[in-house]
Amino acid sequence: LRQSLNLFSNKCGKLLAWQLKKRQKLNTVTNLEIEGRIVQKPEEIRKCFQRYFKELYAQGPQREFEIDQFLKTNGLSKITQEKRTSLNCKITQQEIEGAIQNMQLGKSPGPDGLTSKYYKTLKDYLIQPLMEVCNQIMEGKKAPESWKEAFITLIPKVETEKTQLKNYRPISLLNVDYKIFADILASRLKKVLNEVIHKDQAGFLPGRHLFDNTRNIIDILELLQTNINTRAVLIFIDAEKAFDNISWMFMKKNLEGMGKAKLIVNNVVTEEFKIEKGTRQGCPLSPLLFISVLEVLLNMIREDRTVQGIQVGVKQYKLKAFADDLFLTLQEPESSTKRVLELIQEFGRVAGFKLNKQKTKVLAKNLTSTETDGFQRETGLSVVKKVKYLGVHLSSKNLNLFKDNYEKCWVEIKKDLEIWSRLKLSLLGRIAAIKMNVLPKMLFLFQALQIVDRVE
Repeated sequence: LRQSLNLFSNKCGKLLAWQLKKRQKLNTVTNLEIEGRIVQKPEEIRKCFQRYFKELYAQGPQREFEIDQFLKTNGLSKITQEKRTSLNCKITQQEIEGAIQNMQLGKSPGPDGLTSKYYKTLKDYLIQPLMEVCNQIMEGKKAPESWKEAFITLIPKVETEKTQLKNYRPISLLNVDYKIFADILASRLKKVLNEVIHKDQAGFLPGRHLFDNTRNIIDILELLQTNINTRAVLIFIDAEKAFDNISWMFMKKNLEGMGKAKLIVNNVVTEEFKIEKGTRQGCPLSPLLFISVLEVLLNMIREDRTVQGIQVGVKQYKLKAFADDLFLTLQEPESSTKRVLELIQEFGRVAGFKLNKQKTKVLAKNLTSTETDGFQRETGLSVVKKVKYLGVHLSSKNLNLFKDNYEKCWVEIKKDLEIWSRLKLSLLGRIAAIKMNVLPKMLFLFQALQIVDRVE
């Protein structure tokens, strides 16, 4: 350890990152609040989590006939035969090798205990059998049972009450051989979806960036600041357990074969239970499958003439999304918002998508206080003064961008610098600390927002 400290503590790497990182409490759950009762016994806590997630992942009420009828009207356009062939062609040795190469080291293994380092070290021996298994599955043969399994580890959401079951994010720890196969399919699917999914969706596809969304909001707010007669609202949609509630029927054959999982609660594995809906957070395919499902809803909103977006020249701006982080920019606030809520409800009945009204926030622009109260009463949504979207603090006035983001970021950086000053770092170590922790925070803001001087 002393040798490692001498060699690496002043260089960019894991050891320096560990020293700089804020110490977080272990994800050990010591108590839960269940229906007003406090549960503290470890065995009871595990049973509560198991029951909660078993119910969460149980098959929803969606019926296949209703889904078929819905998709006849609202389904995405079919891909060409050429694209279909590129998705279904045989998996090559180069694809297997590339997927293994892309695997990150240090990640937790799946139920079989084999890490990515194992596959990287023995790839010369494993590529051929992996290629054979993958191509057998592509030809329609059954996937290995181990590929249907996962350990689900629970990560508490930041700044939430740890005694509430709903405040834990389930992350699936999958076997690496399955992830290699899924990574290859994801790489192929990205190329197809990049042409099928509208540019409004900025998440998980090549050439698309979340900064486009924040810049779009800022530009629209600037436009509305000058057009004071345009009444508008910006709605930041929050979906209830978005990735976990999506209907498997809606994804159809894309998710066939995903079967069982076990939970890890306080490092103890619970009893096995079936997963019958949702996309596995931790699988390379999950975000792509999710955005392909969500695109159906986004298309419905785009094509509905009752929903009035912000008019800029000949173009109308209605929505932007980064995966499930969706925001809407609407004129005619009451009628447009009511129609959007109807469309979300209609889509949710067949897809499992659920709106969380309590966490859905609205910024109002050019509305009087009476109109704002009326909007809240009519829609059931909360109008707020500030909202955080994709890491950027926003308000109805762009004048607040500097104070809410740059100044706030600088206060946090100064706190970090004060803590790091107690570490025994050389000049090179301090430079490395700035590169690893300070510059990324500033660069994020520089990319997401315009670089502005202090606003008096």
